[in-house]
Amino acid sequence: MRLFTQTIAAVIVASSPYVVHAGTVEDIAARNETFKAAFNSGDAAGVAAHYTEDATVLAPDAPLLEGREAIQGIWQAYIDAGVKELTLTTVTLEDMGASANEIGAFTLMAPDGNGGMVQAGGKYVIVWKTDASGVWHLHWDIWNSTP
Repeated sequence: MRLFTQTIAAVIVASSPYVVHAGTVEDIAARNETFKAAFNSGDAAGVAAHYTEDATVLAPDAPLLEGREAIQGIWQAYIDAGVKELTLTTVTLEDMGASANEIGAFTLMAPDGNGGMVQAGGKYVIVWKTDASGVWHLHWDIWNSTP
């Protein structure tokens, strides 16, 4: 009976959509680090390379953006406007197998309009997907500011 109970418990845990698979947390954390590094070095193409080819971005005060080229454009606009020092903090990560859902917070430094800089921040939701080689990419990305 004990073996039966352990087997049933293992099946339930393994089939749960909220089980974090080995490496997912670390892999997505590493992708967030390279995303930040690309942005903070002014590499909008490097940022866009973190997205799936058919990704969608819902940025504040912007139209819906689809595809890497459009996504590169918005990140280039932020870089050109002087936004820098992006930080990302994962709050929650749910592993769904070939996709994962992340809720997080960000901070950055932005021009204040008077020649100085101001720290701003907000929150985000990302749906990640893995490619054929198992590399995680942002597929849906939405963020907004904290008032």
